Amino acid sequence: MQKPTNENVYSFNVEYFDKMASLVRQYTLFYHLQDGMIEMYDPKNRRTFLKKCNYDKISLKHLYVGSKISVYSRQLTIVSYGDIFTEKSLRKANAKGLCIVKAPAYHLAGSLLAALLNDGFQLTNAKLCKLTLEQASKIVSTKHQSGEAKSLAEGPVFAFGFRRNDSVAILNEICGFSGKPMDSKIRKILSKLPGDAALHVSMDPNTVQDSLDYIFGKSIYSSASLKDCTLCCIKPQAVNDGYTGQIIEAILGQGYQISGCEMFRLDYEAAREFLEVYDTVVPHFGPMVKHMAEGPVVALEIRSKDGQSVKNFRQFAGPADPVVARHIRPYTLRAKFGKDRVANGIHCTDLPEDGVLESEFFFSILQKAK
Repeated sequence: MQKPTNENVYSFNVEYFDKMASLVRQYTLFYHLQDGMIEMYDPKNRRTFLKKCNYDKISLKHLYVGSKISVYSRQLTIVSYGDIFTEKSLRKANAKGLCIVKAPAYHLAGSLLAALLNDGFQLTNAKLCKLTLEQASKIVSTKHQSGEAKSLAEGPVFAFGFRRNDSVAILNEICGFSGKPMDSKIRKILSKLPGDAALHVSMDPNTVQDSLDYIFGKSIYSSASLKDCTLCCIKPQAVNDGYTGQIIEAILGQGYQISGCEMFRLDYEAAREFLEVYDTVVPHFGPMVKHMAEGPVVALEIRSKDGQSVKNFRQFAGPADPVVARHIRPYTLRAKFGKDRVANGIHCTDLPEDGVLESEFFFSILQKAK
């Protein structure tokens, strides 16, 4: 199958793990720049797998090497660019970066993330973890090893992976590590806290991938406690709309402790298993499951000082229907960040006995299966 010659088309090599057959199937995904339509080709069998069609769940910002996308409930992993034209066009625009919010700035993590997302960075990964000195030493560059590694190992840190044009250079410039003054928005958030006490960013675009693979890989687990907690899951709609930072900011600003944070990508079966308690209970169960598998989610383990985490946070989350929430509880999370009953911004634990179970689903079962 050849790319159309009358328009610009990006192509990507993608993989799909077929659980029924226990096979990794390979396809070529085409994205048409003119109208945003997609199509797929099966190179092994030399046939069209998906005819050209509109699919509004995927846009250009979702298409980069390493991304996981869902096409009609099939979770595809983009493993490489499909041709030189696509690679030359997108490699620089999809440059990766790493920013770690250190323990002294823990309470500012949401505000800092929101500022970076508003500045054009796209979130590609997230994790809250506690690093050992040995682990921290593997992340920092050699010239900063002793002091910087110690500062990263002082307490829980939020690690965020990004992509953007010249991501490493711009991160260093914004955070004041390039010899220029720190960006005014970041300076205002940090107040009197020095930048090097609050933040660590990737310095070298040639080694940033190694740092990302290490901190978001299996060697470092999230810091979730799995006790006296509730779960908040930021849904694909809110992640895609750039609300992750604002939601974390709102939660920390309300006095809650975030004891676990990690980005996951659920396939349809995992999403259905997680939401199965709502089967036969809500009429939109099917669309709920489908939405949870449409893109990345950010799972947050939440704790409150009075031990009533599930009850208190459920009230802060607001009614499940954002339209209703905006009328009767306009300051709740779903009122601010939700669209409709399915894409309502966040999922939160409903029953007190399910708080630990839902946290275990993400921070134990899914984390170990990564």
